[in-house]
Amino acid sequence: MSLNRAMLIDRMEAYLAAVAIGDLVSAGLAPGLRYSENGTQLPPGAGLWHQAPGFKGIQTFADEETGQAVCMGVVLLNGRPRPFAQRIHVRDGVVHEAEAIISSDPKGHFADVEQLLKPDILYSAVVPPHRRVDRDGLRDAADRYWEGLQQSDGLIPRFNYRCDKYDNGAKTTNTLRTLLSPDGKVHTCASALNDTRAARPRSRDRRYPVLDTELGVACSFVVVDFHPIADHPRPDAGSMYMLGVFKVVDGELRIIDEIREILPLGSPCGW
Repeated sequence: MSLNRAMLIDRMEAYLAAVAIGDLVSAGLAPGLRYSENGTQLPPGAGLWHQAPGFKGIQTFADEETGQAVCMGVVLLNGRPRPFAQRIHVRDGVVHEAEAIISSDPKGHFADVEQLLKPDILYSAVVPPHRRVDRDGLRDAADRYWEGLQQSDGLIPRFNYRCDKYDNGAKTTNTLRTLLSPDGKVHTCASALNDTRAARPRSRDRRYPVLDTELGVACSFVVVDFHPIADHPRPDAGSMYMLGVFKVVDGELRIIDEIREILPLGSPCGW
């Protein structure tokens, strides 16, 4: 049984509600469920399932062709908000895969978790038919971003002139806040990619579980290795395990959100 977009979004809501109360029965889980948190495989009932989490500001995207749904927002653990992302894969009406990212970086130069409490309505805006791209176009637009990051070349992606990027809720392009950050610069989306060359980034394990042509949204999971720099230590050195959400209009990136957790360099994503 295949589920449409609305049904998959309902399944995500039901899944998170079950996690919040630790109810494995109502979650509709397959017997062989694969479950991970920050790249670590866990048995159902472990991790978030026994921490009574709350979920706020959840924005969900779904793809009936892949049978997957992805959300981003905030998870409350012991009353403290943390950036959060979740993916589920539904087949035959039950959840066969569940993948969560729970960030340990809620506030700082490159994180502002409170901003995730109010989802950006730009993502839910329907793209007019004459300004849409097909599924391959959505995947290409997102993949060009990861390739631009890997090659430290901001000319590879196609950025709309209004495009901005947000990391764990914090606006990190075209803002003075980055002038006070370890980078000490004000970046555009393109220059932010150009400036990573010294860290020799490698963008690997790219996946695209959601490609929604009507909304122009591509959701991608990826691991990006940032290598340490001897004369300019980076606070993000390590493997960035993240969800990237891209709004694509006219084949250009209009807005980018990243929910990420930094793991030891070389860490696998588990998928």
